Amino acid sequence: MKLSLSHRIAAVALTLTACLWLGSAQAAEHEDKGPKLNDHAALAGLHEAKGLFLIDINDPNRVAHVLKVVGMTRNGLAEQGVKPHLIVVFVGPAVAFLTKDRRGIGYMQERAVSQIQREIGGLAHAGVPVEACGIAMKGMDVSPKDLIPAVKPVGNGFISAIGYEAKGYSLVPVY
Repeated sequence: MKLSLSHRIAAVALTLTACLWLGSAQAAEHEDKGPKLNDHAALAGLHEAKGLFLIDINDPNRVAHVLKVVGMTRNGLAEQGVKPHLIVVFVGPAVAFLTKDRRGIGYMQERAVSQIQREIGGLAHAGVPVEACGIAMKGMDVSPKDLIPAVKPVGNGFISAIGYEAKGYSLVPVY
């Protein structure tokens, strides 16, 4: 059986496409991803680490991302053999993202605020305390009873930060 020119061209094109696809699949399968990154130099000799994340951001998408990274930091410390002791303190307008009724949260921010509250729930479940500054709450007209259950109101977030630093927590400011 003799193939027409157009059939032969199509067959060659299909064969080349299959070869290219198989070649790229094999290359991806054997691609060297390099060494796994770690923090061994910074953590050498440590059995425990204390960190205080002071969050003062008014963008709920950024806050949700930072809280996810806090969880990743906790897990990363634990995976590298260091017991994590982390605390999150909210100061400034971000306390408005911590309310049960989400009063004043715009429609476009709802998804990010929901993500913030899920991340806080996960952190609380992992033993990471989350605090909200009472001065900021007053400025944002947020009552302590309006906070989601995983968040503890404190009188002054800066005093909280000063106290934890005096107890050996390293400040991680997030602005």
